[in-house]
Amino acid sequence: MFKPASSSKSTTFVDLCLNGDVDIIDIDDFIDEWHDSAEDGIALHDYLGLSEGEYALYVEKPTSLPYLISAHRFNVPLNELEIFAADGYGYALAARAKDASEAQKVMDWLRKTGRI
Repeated sequence: MFKPASSSKSTTFVDLCLNGDVDIIDIDDFIDEWHDSAEDGIALHDYLGLSEGEYALYVEKPTSLPYLISAHRFNVPLNELEIFAADGYGYALAARAKDASEAQKVMDWLRKTGRI
């Protein structure tokens, strides 16, 4: 597991993504580490740096992960992503999408499921 240089607290997957130290595709490695770790009592969502709701969204729709990371980057609640995107940050939210149609599918799904 990755640890910050100046702290005894573990750095989460989200922290490392925001710092550019890991890519979103590395989430599976973090999940494997959590399963293999001897740390008792830490929930997987906390280990990753996600809220329970964010982790549930990721499990249900893995392609939402770039949006979750962007929400953390810009300190925007998930339910405000659409407003945030309308304010000119849409490209930041879709930065890790394969293409514009993938980003649009995720945004449509978030609207359809009432998450935004």
